[in-house]
Amino acid sequence: MRLKILVALTLCISFSIPLLGGEEEWEGRLSQPKYKIKMEFNVPIPMRDGVKLSADIYRPDAEGKFPVLLTRTYYGKNNFDILHDRGREFIEYFVSRGYVVVVQDCHGRYDSEGNFYIEIYDAEDGYDTQTWCGIQPWSNGKIGTFGCSYGGCIQWYSAHLSNPYLKCMVPRDSTSDPYFDGGFMRNGVPQNWLGWCVSTAGRTTRRGQPKVLDWSKITRHLPLITMDESIGFRFPYWRDYLRNPLYGEYWERTSVRNKYHLIDVPTLNIGGWYSDADIIGTITNFCGVAYQGKTPEGQKSQKLLIGPWSHCSDSTKVGEIDFGEEAKVNIKKVHLRWYDYWLKGMDTGIMAEPPVKLFVMGANRWRYLNKWPPDQAKFTRYYLHSGGRANSLIGDGTLSTEEPGKQPPDRFVYDPENPVPSLFGDELEMLDQRPVERRDDVLVYTTPPLEEDVEVIGPIKLVLYASSSARDTDFTGKLVDVHPNEMARYLTCGIVRARYRETYTKPTLIEPGRIYKYEIDLWVTGNRFLKGHRIRLEVSSSHFPTFFRNQNTGNDMAIDTEMVIARQTIYHDSEHPSYLLLPIIRTEKEGK
Repeated sequence: MRLKILVALTLCISFSIPLLGGEEEWEGRLSQPKYKIKMEFNVPIPMRDGVKLSADIYRPDAEGKFPVLLTRTYYGKNNFDILHDRGREFIEYFVSRGYVVVVQDCHGRYDSEGNFYIEIYDAEDGYDTQTWCGIQPWSNGKIGTFGCSYGGCIQWYSAHLSNPYLKCMVPRDSTSDPYFDGGFMRNGVPQNWLGWCVSTAGRTTRRGQPKVLDWSKITRHLPLITMDESIGFRFPYWRDYLRNPLYGEYWERTSVRNKYHLIDVPTLNIGGWYSDADIIGTITNFCGVAYQGKTPEGQKSQKLLIGPWSHCSDSTKVGEIDFGEEAKVNIKKVHLRWYDYWLKGMDTGIMAEPPVKLFVMGANRWRYLNKWPPDQAKFTRYYLHSGGRANSLIGDGTLSTEEPGKQPPDRFVYDPENPVPSLFGDELEMLDQRPVERRDDVLVYTTPPLEEDVEVIGPIKLVLYASSSARDTDFTGKLVDVHPNEMARYLTCGIVRARYRETYTKPTLIEPGRIYKYEIDLWVTGNRFLKGHRIRLEVSSSHFPTFFRNQNTGNDMAIDTEMVIARQTIYHDSEHPSYLLLPIIRTEKEGK
């Protein structure tokens, strides 16, 4: 499984396509507004199991047949915010330009019938809804889909069924597998998604959640499997996830990664560097179909757009950083270019452009690429160095391309009662990592100020040689851009659970005191470290509450209530050369 995932991420098809300008050059070729809106609410759509799902339909107030844009949501079809592009504005924009927009409540949610259980109905329900939309008198038989977060994921769930009416998709911030990058697990490490469970409790959304809930206390509840009971709920899917800690049939049923060979739907994948778990799913889905897709035509019809955005946002500001005017994108127009091409047969120029367009942070410019990762990427090792005291900002940890010689290891104590905190939540209100870098249980390795710009675009990996006093523990890595004013801007992070260091299907505990090699996937970034900035790596054993704590016992994580302190040792000598692997590319022509 790990090999297949690596292949999908590193062997995306390369296309020799000339570099072109941005979507503004095609403004005059796009559909123009000319229709008023006609609305129908709570229209029942029958599914194959007899359940009827409720949809609101917005269509041009005119005779004729039009292409259909479909989104399906867990959060309520009248909740326009969940469409993640100011929903009412989105609907009016497309209906006025000759599209029917259908917004449907998913199985067991809001006005739809049935009982809700995360993910399991969405493949067949999606297919049946597409068929229904394709045969309506106002439909021209061509359907495109849209939606962000779960609205992006469930587009993929039905894609492999190859509905003849489905002509294109625009999933945003979508995942590829709930075990590896679904926001529920990360390579076997349980993530904090109880808040999502609460927001979907009952038939309607509890957005904002009751003010009486003290999440700082709730996330420390043990055992994990009864955390929902501590706030008065009992979620079957919460418990099922925790009862299935190994990768297998339970997770594969809703995985997209094992279905790429069945998919040939033209797809515009949209993601943000700061969309957390969803950025790797977005890229993996793009690469998976571009390399493994059902047909050559389907492989060539995959696009990837990555901006400097947080989850389902197109704001140029993330935390303390504003990426400026260059980062602004008209997301509706991006969708329109895609839909006009695939659903109306209009020449919008979008397929003549290279398949990957991404925003390079730091440089704050857009760049076109012919493949992911870039052809120009030179994977470079930055080795960890210290005199044995890399703890915190005032430690002696350094990072350089020079191979280590004889060096003492670094040590820290990981106490699950006092884990290293995540400094940001869903909205990424804080990127500066200096508060956690003051802790002794965070090892800090930093380069000297750079003498020239260093551009890093692609997958990031940390290879760590480490031992622990525990039978099981976690190790984390975090990539940081240190500005001249000392601000330490978060870029990306990763985590490995020791028992899963070799496999996710047959885990083995570690022997206390023994040195093991760990490969930690820090996922991806697109960042130019500017001259005078510094590249920094943080190493620790927790990132809480983004990831639930490893209690260091080696027991069943679902039911364990014990905690022990782990004494961690990180080696970086000639026999154990721990290093950060960065994909560095030369600067080339940048797309706007």
